[in-house]
Amino acid sequence: MIAFVRLAGIACLLSSYVLWWQHGARPGLWKTSVETFVETPIIEGMPEYGTQRQIIWTDKFESGVETPLIGFVACLCLFIFSIFLKRRLNKKTN
Repeated sequence: MIAFVRLAGIACLLSSYVLWWQHGARPGLWKTSVETFVETPIIEGMPEYGTQRQIIWTDKFESGVETPLIGFVACLCLFIFSIFLKRRLNKKTN
């Protein structure tokens, strides 16, 4: 039982770091929309007259630095719970 709780804590920690790393390991906060910049010519077919930057927003979740912090806190709580569980089981056997 204690090993399962500790493994669950390690799984929380690793999964939060993997999710954060897959989303780009940004040091900022969570984002729910992402901007992409597209250069479009002012007059179609005549790029020599200049281009303008168009911002396109898409609804997409990107995790921030809170994700590994939440995973670390969950892991820490589960480890503390496993210590209390171990002490309680030792008291019952004595």
